[in-house]
Amino acid sequence: MNVRSINFIAGGIAILLASGQSVSAQEAVPESLKGAGEVVVTSGGGTWEEAQKKAFYEPFTRDTGIKVVLVPEDHSKLLASIQVGQPEADVTSIPGGFLAGFVNKGAVEEINYGLFDKDTLAAIPDNLKNKYGIGALLYSVGIAYDETRFKDPSMAPKNWGDFYNESAFPGMRTLPKCEKMIDGGMLEGALMGDGVQPKDVYPIDIDRAFAKVAAIKPNVSRWWTAGAEAPQSLIDGEVDIADAYNGRIFAAKKQGAPLAFSWDQSLLQYDYWVVTKGAPNRDNADKLLAYIATAKPQAAFAGLIGYGPVNKKAYDLIPEDQRKALPGAPGVAEKQVFQNYAWWNETGADGKTNWENALKKCVSLLSQ
Repeated sequence: MNVRSINFIAGGIAILLASGQSVSAQEAVPESLKGAGEVVVTSGGGTWEEAQKKAFYEPFTRDTGIKVVLVPEDHSKLLASIQVGQPEADVTSIPGGFLAGFVNKGAVEEINYGLFDKDTLAAIPDNLKNKYGIGALLYSVGIAYDETRFKDPSMAPKNWGDFYNESAFPGMRTLPKCEKMIDGGMLEGALMGDGVQPKDVYPIDIDRAFAKVAAIKPNVSRWWTAGAEAPQSLIDGEVDIADAYNGRIFAAKKQGAPLAFSWDQSLLQYDYWVVTKGAPNRDNADKLLAYIATAKPQAAFAGLIGYGPVNKKAYDLIPEDQRKALPGAPGVAEKQVFQNYAWWNETGADGKTNWENALKKCVSLLSQ
């Protein structure tokens, strides 16, 4: 999922850290992270960019002396510039499922984990510390519903088993269309809806998953291609239960929509920061990533934009009322399933990835 497309659930909200210090407070920074010159980073603009400036870039420049220069994010253009040996940016963020493609194209450098503080590395989950990418943020997709349709929360759908149980939870559904299958967690949700335990979802039994989707297909009135469609279909009364992004539902709820989102069996998704191959400012790029992975910048960003930090220590700096609405937070993460992007990118004996084979089956199913 391209997280720039998600309505940010807490845009512009200032965060007061548990320590009582403001996010702009000066702190000691290791000499190894200080320097001069600049680092060029791609940006999605808008509220996303403003949050990154306040939480990451301005403090980084203040504390290290290295200027951050922003350029518009365009991954196709960036890849083309890398291929001719003139990368237009040193650092960019990409959805977790895209990392393998960037690596296969020889478009990224290895992450210099030697610059990272040991406590920082210990606080970041292993699957977010890839050889070629360091976790940027967490977001989720799961079950959402119309609270006016399910007035008693104890009787409302909470997980994928409920989503696929039409007899206990009658009503229309919305699921992602084929091109959004990974982002929307279609197959993982279908397997859990068919009784597979979260820990056993991977490797995905593609045929079993699509059999479950086929069974509920008559009750799916919308196959969404954009994240905004799921909450809107709930608001319009077109559907009663949705496969939806947490940020979209929380944003709609913040605007007064009677919607709810369940963390139970929700898929935990993430972006990576990467350093482009041949980055002109490679050293400064490494320093930036080591700096923004620390707890305080991570907590500040989560408070400004409403996405989960990748550094677990950041949660200690976030007020409890905000923490409970963040993907990956203590008390929330235990209910979630980390999406396995590596499995989706695995290549079989036929030379095709699991994603390519699943996409073919999905297109065939929806065309019937």
